[in-house]
This record gives sequence, C-alpha cells and structure tokens, in this order.
Amino acid sequence: MCELACSGHKEGQFNPGLARLQVISCYRSDTLVNEARLCDLCLNCVEVCPTGAILSGEQGLTLDRDQCTSCGTCVEACPTGVLRADKEGFPLLCDGCQGNPRCVNWCPHGALTAREVN
Repeated sequence: MCELACSGHKEGQFNPGLARLQVISCYRSDTLVNEARLCDLCLNCVEVCPTGAILSGEQGLTLDRDQCTSCGTCVEACPTGVLRADKEGFPLLCDGCQGNPRCVNWCPHGALTAREVN
C-alpha cells in the first residue's frame, strides 16, 4: 500500500516500480518479514552526480532535469538500492513529500514513521 501511495502521489500511477521506497519480503530465521527500504539521505547521489543535477536542501533531494544527463551514476551509488530511474533515465528521488510522506500516511500497519533528522 505504501508503494502505491508513493507512486500515485508522485507519478499519478499506482505502480510500485515508480515508488521512492521498496518493500521486500524475505525470510529471517524461518520467519517471513516485510522490510521497507527507504532513502537514508546519505547524499552519495549528490556527491557522484557529474553535472550537479541532484541537490540537497530543506525540501529534501531535488533534481534539476535540465542538468541531468540520465547517466545512472546516482542509481549505481545508492547503498540501499532504493534509487531507481524512470523510463527516461531520470532518478526517482524521495523528497519526503515535503513533510507529508504519503508512504507513512497510508501504511496500513503503522510500520513506517517519519521523524526529523538533524
């Protein structure tokens, strides 16, 4: 549900492949668990972008599409593997929905929370 809320809000499509987070199912000690992978704001994508198209500010990560060459360097540098590119090659950056994260609001289990990080 959280992936659908994200992609619906950001892309106008209910498509988990376009979400800014990923929910994966895996086994841990013979127990099936669901794990949310989110951007942890490590800023690797900002640092490796050869054109400076990815910026970090008060509104989270933003992309200057005019500067982005869709090279994929940012996607490769993401340690969580959550950063993906759209069909045009532009990175799908999480901006936390400017303080109103839809993934948190729509999580049916209350498993996601948002908190301010300094």
